[in-house]
Amino acid sequence: MNPLRAVAHWGGRQYMNSICASEAESQVFQHHNERPVEYAFALGMLAAGRPRRVLDVGTGQAAWPSLLRHCGFLVTAIDNVRDYWPAGMTNRHWRVEDVDITKPDGFRGQFGAVTCISVIEHIEDHESAFRNMLTLSEPGGLGIVTTPYNDRLFDLDVYVRPDAAKGHSVPYKCRSSTAREIEKWAAMGATLERRDLWRMWSGPVWFTGERIPWEPVASENEPHQLGLFAFRKR
Repeated sequence: MNPLRAVAHWGGRQYMNSICASEAESQVFQHHNERPVEYAFALGMLAAGRPRRVLDVGTGQAAWPSLLRHCGFLVTAIDNVRDYWPAGMTNRHWRVEDVDITKPDGFRGQFGAVTCISVIEHIEDHESAFRNMLTLSEPGGLGIVTTPYNDRLFDLDVYVRPDAAKGHSVPYKCRSSTAREIEKWAAMGATLERRDLWRMWSGPVWFTGERIPWEPVASENEPHQLGLFAFRKR
């Protein structure tokens, strides 16, 4: 490494170390979110299937792709940066390509698994999003989708419901899907291999009522607000 590059790398490391130290020192506990449940489901499916290449859709600023790489997978991360991050977005954990999954023009690849963690509910054209995830999957490839879900009760935007929890302000919608949406996705050329349901709120759909200690449910007849789905491309 030449001296100029060595100095630049040293400066970069010092800057990142200061950011990490600031974040660690400023932590304030608010509540647990759904990520441990979603990541555990996704990692379990990936551990069983052991694909080589994984595509993560809608990465944002999450460390998920970096975690996958530490597990040995070859990882590509994409997000619709232009539309969903108008002020710009940098992921300091992994390189995120600016790709709209509903119109992935010019983006190519065949992946053994595609993950989409709490993202598809924010995509208006979710059918195109899922179809393109299948297109980017190898035959027999795994698709992992986690999303707000109630087997029978659909809601276009849970954030604007009268019983929605307070303290959330984002410029995009959050859809709660039903069995009908899952069936539509599968009909595009996939088999639903596994479905896990979780109760995480006291209300009927995601982000309604109060947060409660999360628990898996055995049946769609029990209250639930989060669905974890594993599809297999036919």
